Amino acid sequence: MKAYSLLYLSLCSLVTLYACQSSHTTQMEKKELKMLEDSQPKSEEEAFENFYTPSHEGLINWVLTDTATFSYPFTQSIEKEYVTIATSADKCLRIYSWNTGEGGTMICWGNLIQYRSGTEIKAVHQSLDMLLHPDGEHDEIDFGSYIDTIYTYPCTDGSKLYMVDDYFRISSNYSANSLVAMRIKDGNLVSAPCFVRHGKRSDTIGFEHSIADWYFLANLGEGWDWLFQYDKKAQNLYVATTDSMNCISDRYDIYHFNGTDFVYQKTGAPFWLHPQLHHYQRLELFFRTKDYIIRIDNLDGETMRYASWKSTQQMSDTPEQVLNGSYVEKDNTFLFSKGSYRYVVTMGDKATLKVQHNGKTILQQTQETKEF
Repeated sequence: MKAYSLLYLSLCSLVTLYACQSSHTTQMEKKELKMLEDSQPKSEEEAFENFYTPSHEGLINWVLTDTATFSYPFTQSIEKEYVTIATSADKCLRIYSWNTGEGGTMICWGNLIQYRSGTEIKAVHQSLDMLLHPDGEHDEIDFGSYIDTIYTYPCTDGSKLYMVDDYFRISSNYSANSLVAMRIKDGNLVSAPCFVRHGKRSDTIGFEHSIADWYFLANLGEGWDWLFQYDKKAQNLYVATTDSMNCISDRYDIYHFNGTDFVYQKTGAPFWLHPQLHHYQRLELFFRTKDYIIRIDNLDGETMRYASWKSTQQMSDTPEQVLNGSYVEKDNTFLFSKGSYRYVVTMGDKATLKVQHNGKTILQQTQETKEF
């Protein structure tokens, strides 16, 4: 009988605990909805003063004063694109980003940073650059940055290395992408100069680049996911590079992670491309049609190389066709031949693949697009 009583008391305690947690969650959700409601301008004058963007004062005050926000999902705020939140895999670091509406085409981002230090949760309202480099050179305005991903790397000494995918738009067609490394040490979030190249250390690697050319060359935005890639098997980090015109080339600086640092090895082709295709200067065009994946590389400034796969394959698979050809500038067209077959790729708003046999078109497919 005593055992049943103890079991009953345990179940009652568990139900009470869940009820309290559910009640607290409901309170947080209500507070979030009220915050979103209050963030909207109440007049045309207020909208103008806020650059026609919602106010984030409610979010800022809430995060800075309530440690419960550190684990709260902010589902409604994210769905309404009010804020972007990046959280580390171990749940020890969280960064909030939003467009303040200031800066014009050079977006001024707002940032909040939360991190766990032992049993304490700390929160600051400033950009990563300001927090990690307090003694560095800064503009009068803290322009912040957009952060949607935090990578977490366990080190051999048991510590954690955090790497943030940091984006800053300089103008309408020019931006900067960086990886910024940090760790939590002695109760503070501090810079981690773990990138080693030619004997020099840095906590940041990245590049500035034009936006439109890469968007169109790499399947209307698909290539944005290629800029920073980690090969878990080889423990190599691939960082995109640019040419003399600051155009992304689809060649990568390769850094090996040795458990402590990321050490530069070489500049080469991506690991997600079949080894047969690793020798080229730059990517000229990549797109997908209903049935095919098409990739065209510039080999030496004049010779172009065509490679194709079935749409169900990946670029790491052996290509079905590999042909050398040329680019005809006046027609904005790439030409390749194989016996009596001719492969014509034309660039435009959407790329087009045309296959001809003895002068007769036997296949024509247009680039298929989706949201990336």
